[in-house]
Amino acid sequence: MNEFGWDPKKYLQTNKLDIVDCYSATAGITEGVVPQPFDLTNVSIYLSTVMDKLGNRQITIVLDSLIPIFSETESKHAISFIQSIAGKVKKAGGKLIVTLSTGSVNPELFHKVESLVDGVVELRMVEQGQMLKRYLLVRKMDRRHITPRLVQFDIIGGRGIQLKLSKLGFLLRRTGVLRTPPGN
Repeated sequence: MNEFGWDPKKYLQTNKLDIVDCYSATAGITEGVVPQPFDLTNVSIYLSTVMDKLGNRQITIVLDSLIPIFSETESKHAISFIQSIAGKVKKAGGKLIVTLSTGSVNPELFHKVESLVDGVVELRMVEQGQMLKRYLLVRKMDRRHITPRLVQFDIIGGRGIQLKLSKLGFLLRRTGVLRTPPGN
């Protein structure tokens, strides 16, 4: 957050932001963390308490990452947990953002998680020559028409994510010379 010039202190102090740490307990740190991060009932109760504290209004919860949940619990319990949290967040008019690496769980389970979420953004690192380049692909976005295509991006310190869009493609679509076929 500091690298992007964000100061979360004022949001923490005014109950507009809370950070739920489910990782540090695994390293033996106990202050300010969820004490049993793999007890999904406990985590769900903790998240509900945080949502109540923040006012249950258009809340955004970010779970980064689902990998420990799937590696430490049975898949059916992990899926049930995600469904439960997603339902609570949706009821509050909020958003649930989760991260899960391709290949970290079996493909069937990965597709099950995809079916539970409203949007899927895939990030890729591609080696080109001697450089690693970052790409993103919006594969699914609820109630939005998308054209799935890879877009290169960079992370710029102090500014955030900068997309590298083709200027020619943008101009051609804008002038009507290039049209995206329906259904793409």
